Amino acid sequence: MRKIELPSDVRFIISRLASFGHRADVVGGSVRDALLMRPVGDYDLTTSALPEQVRAAFPEFKTVDTGIRHGTLTVIINKVPYEITTYRTDGEYLDNRHPTSVTFTDSLALDLSRRDFTVNAMCYNESFGLTDLFDGERDLSLGVIRAVGEPEVRFTEDALRILRALRFASVLGFSVEERTAVAVRELYPRLKSVSVERIFTEWQKLIAGDGAYSVLRDFGEPLGEIILGIPNILLPAEAAFNAATPALRIYSLYALNFENPAEAFSASMHRLKSPARTRTHGEAVLRAFSGEIPVSDFDILLALGEYGEEVLLDAAGLWIMLGRADASLREKILGVSSSGIPYKISALKINGGDLIARGISGERVGAELRRVLLAVMRGECEPTREAELSLLD
Repeated sequence: MRKIELPSDVRFIISRLASFGHRADVVGGSVRDALLMRPVGDYDLTTSALPEQVRAAFPEFKTVDTGIRHGTLTVIINKVPYEITTYRTDGEYLDNRHPTSVTFTDSLALDLSRRDFTVNAMCYNESFGLTDLFDGERDLSLGVIRAVGEPEVRFTEDALRILRALRFASVLGFSVEERTAVAVRELYPRLKSVSVERIFTEWQKLIAGDGAYSVLRDFGEPLGEIILGIPNILLPAEAAFNAATPALRIYSLYALNFENPAEAFSASMHRLKSPARTRTHGEAVLRAFSGEIPVSDFDILLALGEYGEEVLLDAAGLWIMLGRADASLREKILGVSSSGIPYKISALKINGGDLIARGISGERVGAELRRVLLAVMRGECEPTREAELSLLD
């Protein structure tokens, strides 16, 4: 019998419910990841017990009505939350996302049959072993994402599953089974009914996966339209893409697919309601990328003054990734940035007060400080207070 090592608190939950006459199993992602020998995050459980019966079985522990209408009660043990959900069948889906109702059942088979993909439709406990009604373990060995039952039905019920199929393929390095892939390509417009926040979350996980390049290559049309707002996606070289950070992977798509990548990125991030920091940083990186590649130390100092070190380093990473600059550019930027040569007026040893004391006022203060900064950046003046003041005489 297939053996999965469960944490002691999970074993306790299963045995406590069993002592009350109820079956409980860990289900979904924890089983999938354990079988793949991947780190397991949360342990969710499915049970024959009704929510009230789950609560009654754990009187000494805090419980939270996480999704009580859908049969989910969270039990907190040793400060760790465990979601325990009653076997259920789903009612009609009217919004392409959520069932209008659920019906509790005593059938584990019915509960597993409503799940999205075969690799997520397995459950396990130590008494019954692995319950795998839809050949999820086989699909794990084959490396495929396959919908449970009819993929058209699964994706019509919950359109987010379309993007989740691609996300799991990317993260696990799997392919998408043929019928499931056909349904993805036919039904992806339904994703427009899903909240953009959920789409953005799935997209971030997808782009970070080891198999992201293959997924983007094979599903460029749906991902292009849903994420970038274009009918297809041009990709960089595979090796460069795979070696890049998730952020640089995203920036490369805009750099290759738009004449004004910063503007296009900003529009996408607004539409997907990304965090403001994500939008503003990426927009700045793509603005820097669209400019001249700095070569001399002076050019690098100017670029550092305009964009800052973090943005310029990401722009350099993008130039390097797309073969437009040598890999040594990042090290050169870091060397210039740490040289002690100021590239912002605020880093000068003198300030506006020094100029005012010498009778300089109004707009001339800023202009003179800028003149001194440029002289220091060009190496015409040492970055010391005495040398900088001497330029004012």
